[in-house]
Amino acid sequence: MRRRTHLSARLRGFTLIELMVVVTLVAVLSAIAVPSFRDLLLNQRLAASTSEFVAALSMARAEALKRSQTVTLTPRTINDWNSGWEIKSTVEGVATTLRAFDALPGGVTVDAGLGNALEGKLSYDANGFSRKGDAYQMGCIAFKAESGRRSAVVVSASGRPRVCDPDKKGDCATSQCNAAGR
Repeated sequence: MRRRTHLSARLRGFTLIELMVVVTLVAVLSAIAVPSFRDLLLNQRLAASTSEFVAALSMARAEALKRSQTVTLTPRTINDWNSGWEIKSTVEGVATTLRAFDALPGGVTVDAGLGNALEGKLSYDANGFSRKGDAYQMGCIAFKAESGRRSAVVVSASGRPRVCDPDKKGDCATSQCNAAGR
């Protein structure tokens, strides 16, 4: 009986070498997984930001139709969509913010080199068409993640937004988010 107790006590723990091997394996696997996980998070933030912008456009258009008046989507800071955006309605010269959206998350920015960033704002008339004065307003805004992936929102003359991948040939017409919004 004594021999059995001595044998089980010897088999209970790990040796220092076994422990060092496990720690080394965990470190190697972590070094491989962390960059991939970071890119995954950045790409998810990009997709969420793009979806939120499309939702804002759809909401602005729906409010213009519901209120039978012009509703505008503008950046919260002049010509800086990175700081967030808001939906505004103007009645008798008084602007009212209907909804404000937060700034873009860390690692996601507006790609200024791609598209026209909707020329700083997008207005919907009472019929739901995107307008700039008497003309239809078409355009595009592109978002870019630090991972290098991009996503664009193209607004047609009818005011309907669609999401495209400017890095995919033919998806945004000319592999770029063009100013015509096609």
